[in-house]
Amino acid sequence: MLKELDNPFSDYGNIVREDRFIGRRENLRVIENRVLRAREPGNLAIIGEPRIGKSSLVYKAVMESRDQLIERSILPIWVNLATYDSSSMFFRSLVTRCLDELEELGLLNDPIRKSGEMALQDELSWTEGYGRIQRFFEKIRRSNLRILFILDEFDHARLLFKGDISGFQGLRELSYRPEWRVTYITTSRRTIRDIELQTKAISTFDGIFHKHYLGMFDQESLEEFYCRLFSLGLPEDEILRNRIDFYCGGHPYLLEMLAYEVVESFFELGIVDVDRSANRVQASFLDQFDRIVELLREDGSLNKILQTLFGPVVDVRQTDVDDFVRYGLLKLTSLGTYQAFSPFFQGYLTLIERQVDLWPTWRDTEMGLRRMITEKMMATDGENWLEELEKRRPHLKKLFDNCRVSQAKEVSSFGSRASTNLIDFTYPKDLFDIIFSEWNMFKDVLGRDKNYWHQRSELLSRIRNPLAHNRDQTLYDFERQIAEGYCKEIVEKIQGAGS
Repeated sequence: MLKELDNPFSDYGNIVREDRFIGRRENLRVIENRVLRAREPGNLAIIGEPRIGKSSLVYKAVMESRDQLIERSILPIWVNLATYDSSSMFFRSLVTRCLDELEELGLLNDPIRKSGEMALQDELSWTEGYGRIQRFFEKIRRSNLRILFILDEFDHARLLFKGDISGFQGLRELSYRPEWRVTYITTSRRTIRDIELQTKAISTFDGIFHKHYLGMFDQESLEEFYCRLFSLGLPEDEILRNRIDFYCGGHPYLLEMLAYEVVESFFELGIVDVDRSANRVQASFLDQFDRIVELLREDGSLNKILQTLFGPVVDVRQTDVDDFVRYGLLKLTSLGTYQAFSPFFQGYLTLIERQVDLWPTWRDTEMGLRRMITEKMMATDGENWLEELEKRRPHLKKLFDNCRVSQAKEVSSFGSRASTNLIDFTYPKDLFDIIFSEWNMFKDVLGRDKNYWHQRSELLSRIRNPLAHNRDQTLYDFERQIAEGYCKEIVEKIQGAGS
């Protein structure tokens, strides 16, 4: 219908620039205040998840103002660390890039040129070569020029400077000494401190940076996004907003990817079907989620975000949760609870949670209870035991209906990745409700009486509730020891009964 119109989201995934850039006013202000406006600027580390918009933010703030900055004797130079495989070539490129830029602008004088040629001579030791690089930047500084290096993909420094403290120290010295001071803006997923730890070459480079975390779009940026979407003629309604929020939250890359498909469908067919559009890009969404989870696993923080959302909370500190919030992976709701940045991502993490041993003792207990219930009920009522149990115990119907709703949502969102076993969608309280409703069937396995197990079920049900349900709820050491004892008792009972 409207194929001749231009889809403004068609270049999603690339650096967003000019009038395609959306919002981020507070983040732009940080770069302006720390780096661009100051007479003696400071270094700035932009930290955030992959595809959150770090490079686009810096490009908007710095490179689009390049001509105005040059008029103020500030020369911005973009360097992608991921394109280098040796630290020596990287440091030499700092010189060659400056020479090229200065020559193109007609600012390359003889002292700078000669100093650059000296710095680039072959077969120099690190000490001599680095000393000449310092003198090169000193010549630039004396010419009343300021060099601003944007060091994009700075996570690559963990490979580039692996086991070599001189790399970080060399960068620090170029920015620390006023005689030849250059300025840095880095973009990375990790903090510079964490990157240094991974190289096993700890320096004080991190200490000269102001850290700024880039998370999801704030409300102002989201409103600007929707204004752009609705300006194309799409209907302005809450249903559309809610469905887009379900899949994307405030994630810029996901928003643009989904918006592209929504707009294409609208232009071609004249309809808006967010779920249909989301299904077309589902594989790309899941690739992004896989990438986030793999990085969390690599950092050793995957278990902690899963504990925060799903429990039991074993070793999560508030500082851990604060980090997830800073990165935008979790958000604090008006009720004081934590959720993933989008319900779709939270559902994805539910799949991951089933595959990870957050607390092996608890995992054995939960799986053992589910297996015991299934085997006992099938022995009595056969394959259709769920339906038979619902008929016999009507008060459990709501429990299983809730499980069916959760399962249907998971199937709708994740297809073959979803669990086909309804009992996987139960929580400890649900499991004990089933057991207590058919106590005569299970008492020969568990022994004792209902009151004895009610006491245990209350603690085990409570600790399974994560920080998502109560931000102040943590598992104290003594509670963990008691809960662990209860879990071992249950597992031993089940194993002892041969279930």
